[in-house]
Amino acid sequence: MTKKEEEFFNQLYTESYPLLKKYAVSKIGTNEAEDALQETYYQAYRNITLLKSHPNPAGWLMLTCKNLLKKRLGKLQKHFGATFPGDANDILQNIPTTDNYDPLYLEELKKILSDNDYFLLVKKYIEGYSIEELAKQLNITDGACKMRLKRAKKEARKKLKFFLFGLLFSLCKDYIR
Repeated sequence: MTKKEEEFFNQLYTESYPLLKKYAVSKIGTNEAEDALQETYYQAYRNITLLKSHPNPAGWLMLTCKNLLKKRLGKLQKHFGATFPGDANDILQNIPTTDNYDPLYLEELKKILSDNDYFLLVKKYIEGYSIEELAKQLNITDGACKMRLKRAKKEARKKLKFFLFGLLFSLCKDYIR
């Protein structure tokens, strides 16, 4: 790479990175967006001669990033069997439907959650019911069902955190003085 090409690449990177990052994060979430951006700029670096003579280098980067994001989203959807409207950090949101959950984990979850919360989470994330199916079973609107699920997940997170801290403390109490 020549000095002029390197300067061109650095300037293009500096000017385009904030916009591309904002776009990528809005589509796929922070961690996956960073990977897609690295791949985008790697492609730009490899094709610097073509990019330098391109009439719209920023547009080329945007299109490359968009295509890489589509590819990554496709892989994630195939892996998790779900769609990701934004950040994919919520593990309860992205649990794949499967029949091989640890029964001991489910029993602990049943002990620490109310029957209604446990029912909702199991039906949605283990048995794979849709929001519409759950709402119909409970004879409520889809919006009400979504809100109940949101509250159930929040409660599960809170109670699991306390449960894990208690378990950790009981394991380490002999070592704390």
